[in-house]
Amino acid sequence: MVLKSADKNVRQHYKLAIQPAGIEDTKAISKVLVHSFYNFPDSLSWLYPFLRFTIDEDLRYRLRSQSPLYSCLVAKSIPTEGEAEQIVVGTAEIALRSLSLWTSQPQYPYISNLAVHCDFRRMGIGSQLLAKCEQIALEWGYRETRLHVLDRNNSAKNLYYKNSYQISQIEANWNNLWFDYSPRLLLKKPI
Repeated sequence: MVLKSADKNVRQHYKLAIQPAGIEDTKAISKVLVHSFYNFPDSLSWLYPFLRFTIDEDLRYRLRSQSPLYSCLVAKSIPTEGEAEQIVVGTAEIALRSLSLWTSQPQYPYISNLAVHCDFRRMGIGSQLLAKCEQIALEWGYRETRLHVLDRNNSAKNLYYKNSYQISQIEANWNNLWFDYSPRLLLKKPI
């Protein structure tokens, strides 16, 4: 697939490759995740390197565990003009998860940390990452995937609804009660 960057300062066209992440990708992935999920005022911008470091270390741990039922994917843009390096423009993870620690219900494939670099959004990358996660779930022998999204995150909700995810459950988001209460939606999709 050939993409054109939404960044008007970037004049190149890109080809997209979605592939399993490697240890060498973790720094770029952590940068995409931090800037997708956190938006601090300038006075707190010193927090970004710390967050990138902790996310990078956590991701390295998961990749090194080599669990057969875990996958981290990267979407890399490959410039078609010149000899520039591949750029990580998106990521997603899929692993087995239970509804809670106290349940005996079977585990299910759960998609997390889906993020796309802001200059490459609305180009179909998120949909391609979801499709690849769904393909992995099928390879594992499952016929459904699930994920969470905050109710206030309209752009992410639109992406998931467009890709046939439906609300399964609305959950209170107690973690952010003091700062920003927005319910979490558990979405699922039969595949």
